[in-house]
Amino acid sequence: MQIPLLSIDNNYDSLNDSEVTGKVMDSYICVMSLNMLDVPKRKEHILELVTHKPQYWERLIKEADELFWLNNEGRGWAVFYPSQECGYTRIYRYKPEKEHDIRRGKPWSIGSWRHIQSEALLIDILDTVEYSEIFKNWKEHQLRINSVPTEFAEGRLSNTTVDKAMLVTKGNGCAVCGASAGHHATTTLSEYSTVMLSISLCKTHRLEASEHPCILKFFGTLFFLNLDVPELIKLDRIPDDLVIPLADIIASNLNAKFDNPKKRKRGWHIRFKMQDGWSWLLRLNTLTDYAYMLFNSSGKQVHRIDSADDHPDVPFGPDHQHFSPKTKRESIEPSFSYGIPLLDFPLLERSKSYYSGKQ
Repeated sequence: MQIPLLSIDNNYDSLNDSEVTGKVMDSYICVMSLNMLDVPKRKEHILELVTHKPQYWERLIKEADELFWLNNEGRGWAVFYPSQECGYTRIYRYKPEKEHDIRRGKPWSIGSWRHIQSEALLIDILDTVEYSEIFKNWKEHQLRINSVPTEFAEGRLSNTTVDKAMLVTKGNGCAVCGASAGHHATTTLSEYSTVMLSISLCKTHRLEASEHPCILKFFGTLFFLNLDVPELIKLDRIPDDLVIPLADIIASNLNAKFDNPKKRKRGWHIRFKMQDGWSWLLRLNTLTDYAYMLFNSSGKQVHRIDSADDHPDVPFGPDHQHFSPKTKRESIEPSFSYGIPLLDFPLLERSKSYYSGKQ
């Protein structure tokens, strides 16, 4: 069976090389490990990882709990054992190139190496009832305490353009101290794909996070790093000069035509008329004050997505959506929306399909 090695090198591309210690590398894997439950593995509780950088490998050797040298295969593994903070047994190896491997005649001069015959024996050594139980208990605990951020992430994946959600957690929740977490710092990054980063935090560290200029800067502090994040301008609304270009993109996606956007007291109003006579009316004021309204071919509003803080009982608010508004069948559910139509377009598309299918 081919080893499903997970490459770690890209995780640290934005950092200064001197900052990437063995502790930093393994700490990152630990706080992100909840995201690896569905990654194919040889053994459920063992993460098999690889670096192609010799300097990273030497630093991992220095920090490892134990080092194994495989006599039959001429290579070594650096092992980090499970704990309450991370239930995985993490094992790292060095491979000079992604496509090619080399066989060494002896271990590295750094550290004390335990000689064994083969990789199969290494897996047998690590596949113990003790390590398996630690992982099982850790997994159950993590799924339980992270059920809320997991549900939120699944909502974003389903209703928005988010392609991947990454949950950062430790111990009982808080990614900083491991204490119980009732708060989350969340940011979304988008270039070729859209990734949501959600950091679980206790009350104390939520306040600390709010003092940083952006969530990415705070994320770097979790690993004692000074991330080289470009100066960012944080806006609470879509700039006026982007409204027309935005409307053009939305119209293209909806296969619709739009009326000239109108600036009113509570933001821009843009109506998109689709070929079947249905229409969307978007009101865009700020990211915390917006509404998307769907009208059928008779001009009746059949769906509404908005940010009004008038339904405190709906989870993940204040953003929410009304199914069949102002009727006896009305129901109100979380929308997981951003208030940026380009990110929320999957929800617009799904809402239209929901009602079109009822005709």
